[in-house]
Amino acid sequence: MNILHSALAGLIGLGCAQVASAQISSSTLTAFNQAVETGDASAIEVASTNLMNEAIANPDDPDALIAAYEAALKLCDIDCEAALPGAEFALGFPATGQHPIMAERELLAAFAAFSRESNRRTRNRLEAALSDLQDPTLLSARAFFPLYSDYGERSDLDAAARIAGMAVSHLRPVRSSVPEFYFHALETHATTFFLDEKSRESHEAMVRWHAEMKQVYSNIERGDRPEWLTSNYWRSEAWIGTVDAFVRSTSHLASRRGPSRERLEFLSEAEVQQIYAEFPQTESSQTSSFSGLPHCDGELIRPDGFYYPSRASYDGMVGSVIAKFRFDEEGHVHDVEVLASVPPDVFDDSVLDASSSWYYQVAEGVDLSTCRLDHENVVLPITFQMH
Repeated sequence: MNILHSALAGLIGLGCAQVASAQISSSTLTAFNQAVETGDASAIEVASTNLMNEAIANPDDPDALIAAYEAALKLCDIDCEAALPGAEFALGFPATGQHPIMAERELLAAFAAFSRESNRRTRNRLEAALSDLQDPTLLSARAFFPLYSDYGERSDLDAAARIAGMAVSHLRPVRSSVPEFYFHALETHATTFFLDEKSRESHEAMVRWHAEMKQVYSNIERGDRPEWLTSNYWRSEAWIGTVDAFVRSTSHLASRRGPSRERLEFLSEAEVQQIYAEFPQTESSQTSSFSGLPHCDGELIRPDGFYYPSRASYDGMVGSVIAKFRFDEEGHVHDVEVLASVPPDVFDDSVLDASSSWYYQVAEGVDLSTCRLDHENVVLPITFQMH
């Protein structure tokens, strides 16, 4: 993200340096440059609005195009709807073959129009503008997110999956620069695709998201992982657990109902493992700060089983919960936390209620004087599936 942001900041500097005409006042330009340099959102909003309006008021100024575009572009970072006048003004100039090219101008105008009102026309316009832009920019990375989110909120999963898939392809060449945008699009594409269509292709999309997520997560030391990455990783764990439960449940039910029943086709276990092999993981080199006794060999005992919520059972839901907890010095479980769950909040209470009776049982023959029972950050994936 920083590389693209720096590139755009450079374009802003180059563009504004050209604004030397008497028709666009130097004080307006200076205020804009200073606001951008400080990064103060309120100052940028005021300065961008002033520069955009002054450029619109002086269309004969030779630098009116670049001034209006750059001002509208910065304003779009804060309030994209407010950038629409400058974006449409810039779009009215003929193509120059230089920055801002027509595809960049159309994307800004389409995004601003969509931000003002989401309807079929503005959604189609924004999708077309994103399709026409060949090289990724920070603006295109930002514009994909509200578009596929809008379709998702409308329960149009097919469109949400399609737009998110476009975003993945568009951002993949620069994913190291905009990782949060890229992985959010990857998650949305995989999940909406699978929710909309149960097939080998959607199964593969889920596995590939999880595999790539695990690879990136393993390559970053624990203390250096941003919060969004950790959240995305645990959601991918919960989703892949849910998908696996669905595949198992579907196969089991189909076999019980006889060969005449049409079966859904999914990847084989060998095909799944082949995909994971394409994304090798790196074990973290970070060592534990604990220098005492090792953790005792044994197992987690769960006397109370999980109950299947009546709503989930009635609807035939499957799901997965990723739980984190700690063992105290006597092996009792404490501080149980749900890191992620799919579907959200459906099976959480079942896990939290059952966890009150969990404890760690040391393996037979273990000398307790040579090991410890307390342990932090224990993670347990739990799946719920129909039998």
